[in-house]
Amino acid sequence: MAEIQRYKVIESHKGFEVRDYEPHTLVTKPMQGTMGSASYSAFGYLAGYIGGENENRQQIAMTAPVLQKKSASGFDVSFVMPHDLVNAPKPIRSGMSVERVEGGLMAAKRFSGAATDRLFESKAQALIKELEAAGFQAVGDVQYARYNGPWTPPVLRRNEVLVAIKRI
Repeated sequence: MAEIQRYKVIESHKGFEVRDYEPHTLVTKPMQGTMGSASYSAFGYLAGYIGGENENRQQIAMTAPVLQKKSASGFDVSFVMPHDLVNAPKPIRSGMSVERVEGGLMAAKRFSGAATDRLFESKAQALIKELEAAGFQAVGDVQYARYNGPWTPPVLRRNEVLVAIKRI
């Protein structure tokens, strides 16, 4: 079983959780296209990175979730690095980046199904409405999180929409 990105559930609300995420490192590859095509195209770059295509030729364990967020030209697709890998090696393939994220409060809405643009967008819109009704405001871009591989039946997949929040 892959390591899961670390967080603590602070509050549970109808339809979402408030979580406090630990600091973590992301390796990201920007891609053009739809959510599905961007994810598919980026996976080879990111899998190559954790398979040793980095400056240290270091193999790195796969973790979950795989994160995506919209960008001007498509989607940024990210692998979360294992929690004990604070200084991730630089990628050797162009167009990839390593970023240390401080963590913090995020809202998470969990659901199952095939990862489509339409499904994630509808869940993101629902989360934003639920946040406002509960006295929270989104303060960043919505991220899409997928925890399972494509071989997992859609009904059994764990997906989430995530967004940084603050109380209103």
